[in-house]
Amino acid sequence: MDLFLMSPPGRTWALRGRSNFRSREAPPVDALQARREWLALAREIEARGGTVVALPSPSELLTGMPYAAECGQVVPREGEAPLFILPRMMSAHRQAEREHWAPLARALGMEVVDPGVGIWEAHGDVATFDGVTLLFWGGRTTLDGLEAAERYFPGEVLRVQVREPAFHGNMAVLPLPAADRLMVCPEVMTAESFASLRERFGEPRLLVVTEEEIRRYATNGLPVGRDVLAPSVVPQPVRERLESLGLRVVPLTMRELCEKGGGSSRCLVSRAEVDAAALTIPEAFRLSAVARDIDADG
Repeated sequence: MDLFLMSPPGRTWALRGRSNFRSREAPPVDALQARREWLALAREIEARGGTVVALPSPSELLTGMPYAAECGQVVPREGEAPLFILPRMMSAHRQAEREHWAPLARALGMEVVDPGVGIWEAHGDVATFDGVTLLFWGGRTTLDGLEAAERYFPGEVLRVQVREPAFHGNMAVLPLPAADRLMVCPEVMTAESFASLRERFGEPRLLVVTEEEIRRYATNGLPVGRDVLAPSVVPQPVRERLESLGLRVVPLTMRELCEKGGGSSRCLVSRAEVDAAALTIPEAFRLSAVARDIDADG
């Protein structure tokens, strides 16, 4: 199962934390349009075989809930229930989110664990490529937070240190497994980290983009098979480079969630490949149930 944990914006969703380079100066959002943008992405995912599990926000004060990359990290385990590693968020207005994701993870059949130390922003600072787990720190996740979470990841792990504007690692690196490429922005990581990526994966497999391009979300599309579900603000030269690799860029209008809120299609999901037999999905959290509520807004 290609699992996507997501959370739709509420009807009065607004920007409160304003803690990234987009949201700091953004005008007020249109909450109903944000809900439609979210639903369009979720439907595109399921149309390509993904399974969306959607947790409606229990409080309008939890305005970061839609950016579900930070909801936690699912780690599959052979012959056991998947682990769900809780986040430890930097922003005060997002710290209560995990109190709502943990019960859902348990309802799905996962074992919930807490790293217990530091700041660790979960799937926003985790990527996988060629059998390697990339763990990021330096944007929001701290080194002690990374070290506390790292023990739960089996196999080969590579640490990557990033900096603003890559407030999460998923702004610095985008795995493109269908093309056997790793899109990277060397300008927002340490020289040592970029050298580690070159050494492990080989320079020909690294697709380099600039800081200016990641400010327009070059690294924040969501690859699903050979399609990349990307916000429409991704620069045309980046789209052309992806298409030259045999990928298809599917542009999505994300004026509220991305251009104002600062989070792209990849930021709106926590994704994992899990054994479908290991999970039980309550009907209330399937996309079909949540979509009815959003469609009712008109």
